[in-house]
This record gives sequence, structure tokens and C-alpha cells, in this order.
Amino acid sequence: MDRVEICRVFQMFDRNRDGNITMEEFSNSLDNFGIFISDEEVNQIFESIDVNGDGFVDVDEFGMFYQTIANEHNEEEDMMEAFNVFDQNRDGFITFEELRSVLSSLGLKRGKAIEDCWKMITKVDADGDGRVNFIEFKQMMKCGGFAALD
Repeated sequence: MDRVEICRVFQMFDRNRDGNITMEEFSNSLDNFGIFISDEEVNQIFESIDVNGDGFVDVDEFGMFYQTIANEHNEEEDMMEAFNVFDQNRDGFITFEELRSVLSSLGLKRGKAIEDCWKMITKVDADGDGRVNFIEFKQMMKCGGFAALD
């Protein structure tokens, strides 16, 4: 993350250009960006960003926060790429056939047994529709991926 970009975004929050973001500036900026959350949530976020607890967010504190958000965004993109490897027909779901195909193409024994693929899908399929959607896939990956399903 480059410092110029962080400073540019910081200035969008620092309305009076004094080098600090106040709670009010932070809240108003979120509203202006179309991010409507409760005052309590705004306070919690602001306090977590304000590492030194002085009631202001400086550019360094903001930079740490911005970096965290950027990393989370990158993780989401990586997760979507992994999901798309399995979702071969791009319908937004991983079926047992798609799972079997990918595992088999990787030369994994588990991919050869239909019942193994059914078991893996069933363990992840929170809504019971016989398929794995992206939300279910993310949850599974956070818990260790397909390897953790034994």
C-alpha cells in the first residue's frame, strides 16, 4: 500500500485538513460514502482505529486501518478465485460433480469416490440445497478447507 494513496484517502475524511480525523468527521464521511451504520458501531470502529486513544485519528493510525481493510479485500478476491476453480460452470455453486472433477484432476483419491464428495459437500452445505455457495465455501476455508472435513 503506498503512502500517497493512504494520504489521499485520509484527506477525504479529514474535512478541515488539520491532520486529524475527529469522530464527527469520520461519521460524516461514512455517511457521505453511503455507509450507514449505527452510532455505536461508528464509535467502536473509531476507537479501534484511534490506537493511542487521544480522540483523533492521525494519518499513521488511519494507514494501519486502511491496510487492514485492503488486506481483507485481497483475501476476499483470493477466496473468490479459489471458489471459481471449483465452480466450473460459473453458476455460483459447487456441486458434488464439480468437486469430484477438480479433485480427480488434481490426482487426489478423494475425488474418485462419489460418496466422499457427497460427504464433503454435505458437511459444508449449511442451507441443505446439495450445493456449496460462496458464503459456505468461505466458512469452510476459514475452518481449514476441504482437508478439515474428515
